[in-house]
Amino acid sequence: MKNSLFVLMPDGVGIKNYIYANVFNDLDKSVTLLHKFKTETLKDFEIDDQIKFQHLRNYKETFFEKYYREKIHLSRLKYNASLKSNSSILSNYMPKKNKLSHKLFYSIVEISTRKNISKNHIHWLEKRYEKLLRKSRVYKEYYHFFKKHESSKLFCTHQRAIIAAPIFAAAKDAGIETITAIYSWDNLPKARLALRADKYIVWSPYMKNELKAYYPEIKNHQIKVFGTPQFEFHYDKSLLWTREKLAAYYHLDMNKKWLCFSGDDKTTSPFDQHYLKDIAKILSENELVNQWQILLRPVPVEGFDKYQEVIDQYPHLIKKTGAAWKLSSEWSDAYPKKEDLSVLSSLCEHADAVINVGSTMALDFGMHQKPAIYINYEAKENSYWSIKRIYKFQHFRSMENIEPVVWLDSPEQIIEILNNLDNYKQRTKKDMELWCEKIIPFNLRLESSQLIENELNI
Repeated sequence: MKNSLFVLMPDGVGIKNYIYANVFNDLDKSVTLLHKFKTETLKDFEIDDQIKFQHLRNYKETFFEKYYREKIHLSRLKYNASLKSNSSILSNYMPKKNKLSHKLFYSIVEISTRKNISKNHIHWLEKRYEKLLRKSRVYKEYYHFFKKHESSKLFCTHQRAIIAAPIFAAAKDAGIETITAIYSWDNLPKARLALRADKYIVWSPYMKNELKAYYPEIKNHQIKVFGTPQFEFHYDKSLLWTREKLAAYYHLDMNKKWLCFSGDDKTTSPFDQHYLKDIAKILSENELVNQWQILLRPVPVEGFDKYQEVIDQYPHLIKKTGAAWKLSSEWSDAYPKKEDLSVLSSLCEHADAVINVGSTMALDFGMHQKPAIYINYEAKENSYWSIKRIYKFQHFRSMENIEPVVWLDSPEQIIEILNNLDNYKQRTKKDMELWCEKIIPFNLRLESSQLIENELNI
């Protein structure tokens, strides 16, 4: 099967970013999707008939594979924190220690990385890790698989998947060109580059400079600034619903203004429900309850459960506008329906503003020229979690010297902000445009899928 493309898609986000963007539909190659989805799940994707499917082999790391991977991760985080003089980078080390065996394992990892971390030592660890990968059953199976099929390219839709590491090693050893895309704007400081590829697709010149800073061993010609298809749907007018259709779909009040509360995952913002309650309480105690509705869109893979008590308390104020996702207990099998493109785009177009804790949704709304409000006060005093730490994360340094968002420093401040929203919008509009342009330039929001398709077609 010469002149073919294998696409490694570890989770459902790739469906939205690549399948729904039709990146693979017009390739002059045969395309095989390597995936972990259930058979019945594949029927929902409306995938082009030319694309074939193959379920990924199971991969279970050995003790030493996991040890070196985790040791590399922690070592790189420490190195990156020192490189950028930003200790918040270390908060991305969040191992699950819910079992005694896990506690013992991570204690070994942590003790072994107490010494000063050098770049050369990290490279040595990575070479040891790569040798171990090449002994794994998955590596051997995929090496023979790629040799047999003589595939010309292997593309992974994001760089974090653990299973991608042995598969990419096998592909490279079989003489196949490998390409991966950086999945999110905050991934590079987190040291989650699980695989090594021949080429890396990044969102912007800003992200290219980040990649070169954290991984100077990656050569300039290996980095392709192609954007991401993640935002293209915002500019497809055929997907946009009218305000009337969105209101009918979610039983919204057309006579009120809409404030979208977009949720974060429980790790990023464990007190989201408290923030939602604060805002609902303030609006309910003032005349704003007669002017506004809160449109709640939780992070897609978590749903409404953690908010339900607050929703029940304010049923006429808080409206579930959710995400059109098929949820699953397994992250790899949660995925968006195509309808979600219209839902999200229409929310950004017709809601008056978005409010959240440091979410990428600020960018989505910014692309619709709508203001974003970042919550910036502590939900609970003396807690293990602090809002102040969130905005010290490295990716927020992209906001230096500009003010693209409105800062909510206390619950009561929401009254003044909403009453004067047009003024705040004008105050932040130019800087929001600058910020969006830095994260992903405008032309790449329109052309990303075509640029990636062209690269895969070579």
